[in-house]
Amino acid sequence: MRQRIWSALALGAWLAAASPVAAQGTAEWDKTVAAAKAEGTVTLYTGLVGSPTSAALVKEFAKEYGVKVEVLEVRATELRERLRAEKVAGRHLADVMNTSNNQTRQLFAEDGTVQPFGAVPNQGRVRQAMTEAAKAPEIQLPIFGLYYAILANAKLVGDDTPKSWQDLLDPRWKGKILSDDMRAVGGGHTIFVATHDRFGADFHRRLAAQEPQFTRDMREAERRVARGEFAFYIPFLLPNAAPLKGLPVKLVIPDEGAAFTLYTASMVKDAPHPNAARLLISFMISDEGQRIYAKEGFGMVVDGLDDAVPPEFRDIASPKLLGSSDFSTDPEMYALAREIYK
Repeated sequence: MRQRIWSALALGAWLAAASPVAAQGTAEWDKTVAAAKAEGTVTLYTGLVGSPTSAALVKEFAKEYGVKVEVLEVRATELRERLRAEKVAGRHLADVMNTSNNQTRQLFAEDGTVQPFGAVPNQGRVRQAMTEAAKAPEIQLPIFGLYYAILANAKLVGDDTPKSWQDLLDPRWKGKILSDDMRAVGGGHTIFVATHDRFGADFHRRLAAQEPQFTRDMREAERRVARGEFAFYIPFLLPNAAPLKGLPVKLVIPDEGAAFTLYTASMVKDAPHPNAARLLISFMISDEGQRIYAKEGFGMVVDGLDDAVPPEFRDIASPKLLGSSDFSTDPEMYALAREIYK
């Protein structure tokens, strides 16, 4: 309850602070831009490993502002440990971080490695639902959504394509489900929480009885389904659909919707280039920034850029949303997942 009260107060405070920025427009922000150019560089730590979006973002940002961006791609656990180590050593190297909204809240609450960044002009463009999903808008700005559904082998499933997440409980699919590990950080945990919140713990006890096989290799899992080793892979990251074109697989977005993870940008505590950091954060939700994410199939957080979505992603660009995991309940949800999936 204390966490919820704090979040509500923080949201109110942020809204009060953010509104004047849209009105103040150029004067104060021009000073920030000038200071960012004087700093000349900004360092981004991103949990989005292997995505071409980071290189594209660096290129467009440098072209627009003449500010160099250094990028370090690291997985979530390594990202946290690196920031902790730099804080202890007093070596502040990173300026901006983007990772899941839950991890950002964790780093702020438990490690003190994230700080409020102040309002930026493009902040008002973010859909209200996305801002609310972030739950701590004063420390993080939504930049895109990762949507998760089901990947099915078209030959094995045939006309029996599941319409609901609960269709995975059909006895015929026992031993034929491949899943990201629901007991660990990642998409598996996201769907564990989202489906638990929708259907209850009994859904997962019944799913565990289906003897799903856990994996941490997403890309290999997709190909194992394509080869017919399994009928389904859950959760399937929707942007990964394009490379599988021509293979005997089909993407299934259940009627209840897709689970999702919101990716956000934030300022690292004691960032050495704070003005360039704010400028980069704002750029991520500019038209140019959102087009870069949309090109790779990530869900945009602003409206009015439907033309930026490539044809192969238009059917899945804005799915109905089932739900997501939540930092405030993660400890108990991890414990429950370990209890059910032994």
